[in-house]
Amino acid sequence: MLVPSRSDDLEKTLRISSRTRSGCSPVVEGDLLLFSADGARDPALYALDKHTGKIRWRTPRDASSKKKFSFCTPIVIDVEGRRQIISPASDYVFAYDLSGKQIWKSHYPGGYSVVPRPLYANGIVYVSSGYDRPVVYAVRPTGSGDVTETHVVWKTDKNAPRNSSPLVVGDLFFMAADTGVVSCLDAKSGELHWRERVARETSTSLLHAAGRIYLIDEQGKTYVFAAAPTYKLLAENDLADRALASFAAADGTLYVRTASALWRIGEE
Repeated sequence: MLVPSRSDDLEKTLRISSRTRSGCSPVVEGDLLLFSADGARDPALYALDKHTGKIRWRTPRDASSKKKFSFCTPIVIDVEGRRQIISPASDYVFAYDLSGKQIWKSHYPGGYSVVPRPLYANGIVYVSSGYDRPVVYAVRPTGSGDVTETHVVWKTDKNAPRNSSPLVVGDLFFMAADTGVVSCLDAKSGELHWRERVARETSTSLLHAAGRIYLIDEQGKTYVFAAAPTYKLLAENDLADRALASFAAADGTLYVRTASALWRIGEE
């Protein structure tokens, strides 16, 4: 929760909260607290002073989306020595500099309610367009202006995720569709290595650790498979409780929140 240092800052923060209904997580970059606020009115990316909560800048979305709601957490990357804020929203993924100036944008027509967090690897930004029919796009972040026709490296609408964030391991791109179908693609070309129905319906994101990928479905069953170009299921574990939250990992331990409990999985 933001705690501004003055009453006028608090009033501004409350006004932001009431009109944007942001569903993303905030991101700290230097002394900035960044968050996307893609609500029904005035969708924008905000930067607050992380010490005071005071608004440093606000950049409106350069789009005329019919469905404005999106909930994606931005990332900050380094491209040719320049920091870029990658912030997917409805209809477009945007890149901004740290002053809030738009650098580039790439169009995914009709995409809204965007949840999966973008990735940056191999010099490519990976983003899912969200609802209703998700498409994964791989975009080179080296352009300026509208780069839709010039910098999209590959795209696919085959079993793309609406909710689950994908991951990249080396040259491999992994994503889990809401149906539980997992795909492994070449991260640079988009060529398919394998596609398997690994889980049941799932909303959680993939987790990679020590050459293994973990996925828990909505009924609480965990599937562990190799982070490899050939599918190999390594283990299954059932918590038998509804699960919508992704795994967290720290110090060799996994944590997951289910409907009735918080689980710690690891050695004593």
